[in-house]
Amino acid sequence: MTAETNTVAPAIEHGLQHPVEAESKTHEEYELKEDEYIDFNNDGNLHFEQDAEPELHWRTWFAIAAMHLLVFTAVLGLQGPAAVLSFIGADLHNIPLESWIVNGLSLSQAVIGPVLCTASDTFQARKSILVGASAISFVGTTIAPGATDIYRVIGATLLIGVGFAAIPLAYAVPAEVLPRKWRPFLQATINAAALLSTVVGPFTIGALTKRDPHTGWRYFYWFQTALWGAVTLFILVGYRPPKRHTKLDHLSFWQKVGQLDLVGFCLIVIGLTLFLVGAGFGGGKFTWHDRRVLAPLIVGIVGLICFGIWEWKGTSTGILHHDLFHQGRAKALTFVICTCLLTFEGLLIFSHAIFFPLLTRTLYTQDPIQIVLRGQSAWLTCFLSTLPWGYLATRLQNIRYPLMAGFTLVSIGMIGLSTWQPSQSGKSLAFSVIYGLGLGAPFALAVSGAQLVVPHHVLARASGVLSCGRAFGVAIFTAIFYAVYHSALGNHLPKQVAAAAAAAGLPAASIKALVAGYRAGSPQAVLANIPNVTPQILKATHSAYEQSQCDSVRLIFIIAAVFAFLGAVFSFFICDLRDAMTYTVEAPMEKLHAKRQHHASVEAHGHA
Repeated sequence: MTAETNTVAPAIEHGLQHPVEAESKTHEEYELKEDEYIDFNNDGNLHFEQDAEPELHWRTWFAIAAMHLLVFTAVLGLQGPAAVLSFIGADLHNIPLESWIVNGLSLSQAVIGPVLCTASDTFQARKSILVGASAISFVGTTIAPGATDIYRVIGATLLIGVGFAAIPLAYAVPAEVLPRKWRPFLQATINAAALLSTVVGPFTIGALTKRDPHTGWRYFYWFQTALWGAVTLFILVGYRPPKRHTKLDHLSFWQKVGQLDLVGFCLIVIGLTLFLVGAGFGGGKFTWHDRRVLAPLIVGIVGLICFGIWEWKGTSTGILHHDLFHQGRAKALTFVICTCLLTFEGLLIFSHAIFFPLLTRTLYTQDPIQIVLRGQSAWLTCFLSTLPWGYLATRLQNIRYPLMAGFTLVSIGMIGLSTWQPSQSGKSLAFSVIYGLGLGAPFALAVSGAQLVVPHHVLARASGVLSCGRAFGVAIFTAIFYAVYHSALGNHLPKQVAAAAAAAGLPAASIKALVAGYRAGSPQAVLANIPNVTPQILKATHSAYEQSQCDSVRLIFIIAAVFAFLGAVFSFFICDLRDAMTYTVEAPMEKLHAKRQHHASVEAHGHA
């Protein structure tokens, strides 16, 4: 067979729309034809399936930049308030519910994200959904600054969470417009944008809060307003995907609406919302035996069970589209594992993001900037490590071993933090760095792994399932972690402070008031009204209070270490993805051409 025939035959086999006879064209003409866009799937959509790197232009890169800005802005709204959560709770006089400022975003993402992704695949309306969701977040950021109680901030957070729920599309769009081979490094760059916000967000809100604890965090929400406005405009102008066709084009609008799995959506909204409300109230605002905790917990669990049964038996094209799991046993297992890894990664982030600053404030400083600065021992390290992890996985065409290494480092860091004592400031920073070094791997590599084992027509849904799993882990474990913390503190603090006060000579009649002051978070105000409190008593009780805080957070770090270890074990069972990492571009933004050096080498080979 001639070189010319070799060049054309694969195109004919894949369904080239206008094949030409080998005998009627020269080799040079074939090469020009190969250099052009080819619709291999005969569906009228753009595809690029050559074994050569494509040449990309500003239209593609501008869209990629818009997705990075969306991720940066969304995560900024999550990580910023988390750094000064205790200040916001104190300012609004509702510390028990402060965790819902974080939970609200995760809840919105978990319950709204899947339906947005399903709609995106069904209507091929990625741009409209992204612009609309960003605009709603813009509105939400204007509501929070005027809050006089925490409920208004939580309500605003739920609106901001609509844009946060669109993040899965910001993972899917870059993945479908760039070569599959680049996905690990591509997702690493998106993760880097998210991690950059974990540096910018906490420092910004920390500086503003230090300047004024009452208005500082409110100005941060106005800062978010500007960013969400920029995101909306940037996507509107910069993301211009070509019209894509689906098998559902012949359906009417309402028939397409029927494809959105509204039953599954209702079940997951009811189940997840009620479950998280119950978990959030338990051990904090109310006891676990309170009917206001048990009722939503039980109904929520029933709702989630019904959701699982519906997705399994009631529909094959719902939120958990069955094509996600029908690509072979190894790929299906890999998708499930990657979803689990994202869930683990979410809880690992917030075990540190919430409780490392909490202990820093208790043990070392009340300065918001200093609190944020210590937290950057993890986040700055994570930011610097995520691109090398992505490059390594792309270079090796293997995500299994980088994931195992990353989770192992996170586990080591968490084990170290679980031994943290009040006098060990340097030790806590060292283990925080190790934690951050490992955390750069899980997100980028787990997302890319899941995207590589699912077909393109469910890519957005796959990203939605991943984000839902991650948000589910964040929301549930944030609530669980707070419940564990408050329960442990309620046990350790009275015993340890009372024992220290008695040993230092404080009369028994005054101990109860002292303990109550520490539990309320205002010991100085109480101490001023307690007679016979000497500097020795004050020093002893404060040391006991610090120790009780360390002991209460310790179990959270232990739980996180266990899940990090499980992540390393699960990663071992990810399948080989080398065959999936090709230069194929599944939904180009433009008509793509192979880079000229590739054609030159092909031509030289043909003449030889």
